[in-house]
Amino acid sequence: MKFGLSCSTVLGHSPAARDVIRLVQEAEAVGFHSILVGDHVLRPLAFDTSSYPAGIFDAEMPWYDPFVLLAAVAGVTQTIRLGTGVSVVPYRPPVLQAQAIATLDFMSEGRFFYGAGVGWMREEYEALGVPFAARGQRTDEYLEIIKSLLSGKSDGFHGSCIDFPGGHIHPLPVQKPHPPIIIGGETQAALRRIAKYGDGFHINWKTLAQLERLLGDLAVHMADNGRVVSSLYKQLAATDIALVRAAKNDLADYAALGVDEIIFSPKHDSPADGIEAVKRFADEFF
Repeated sequence: MKFGLSCSTVLGHSPAARDVIRLVQEAEAVGFHSILVGDHVLRPLAFDTSSYPAGIFDAEMPWYDPFVLLAAVAGVTQTIRLGTGVSVVPYRPPVLQAQAIATLDFMSEGRFFYGAGVGWMREEYEALGVPFAARGQRTDEYLEIIKSLLSGKSDGFHGSCIDFPGGHIHPLPVQKPHPPIIIGGETQAALRRIAKYGDGFHINWKTLAQLERLLGDLAVHMADNGRVVSSLYKQLAATDIALVRAAKNDLADYAALGVDEIIFSPKHDSPADGIEAVKRFADEFF
């Protein structure tokens, strides 16, 4: 079993840039497989706290541009994989995203993966001038363009949300045909998206029974696309280490179900607390 670290909330509300660098270097040194960065663009003045996961959203946490932060991380690490966990696809034009993905993969020498999802915060969509209601369709169309460009194709795309005349990006990513696309989400629409576009998935922590049911549902969508669930890279994310600790004796069963990586996604009050928690997690599970 591999372990990754989401660094979005681990360092508290006011980390310095050097704290981020220290965290990722420490994570690499103690044996984490990957570093992930979540994606919010701004703090809305108000938002609907009844909408999941708004109830657990901490607006005071720093929300970095994931592509910029990971570019910095690429320059101070050597082996740890780097990924968005997850990037909200409709927030950024697809051609610009494809260029950022390809550049990150180039600069990290093939260590990047693209975690992609639809997002959930209506107010953030509205602030960015992106229609919220059509976010699923827009995500699918953007993914079509991103995958095509990353694969070196020049095909145009004409959808209900975007018209793209075609073109090339250069340099292309190191990984072929493109960096892994890890789809976030677990609704039926998300499962269909995983089956159609994903090289893997990123979902919240599940009990073994819950995971078995989800994989069963996903298998139907995968079969519709001529694919099998075993071909996917599977990430489970846990914000609460107690969930992982309680299942410590069952990790072999999670692996037997195909889970490749557990993403430790903690929230702490200061850089010192966060870095110590990362070390403790490594001591306990590695």
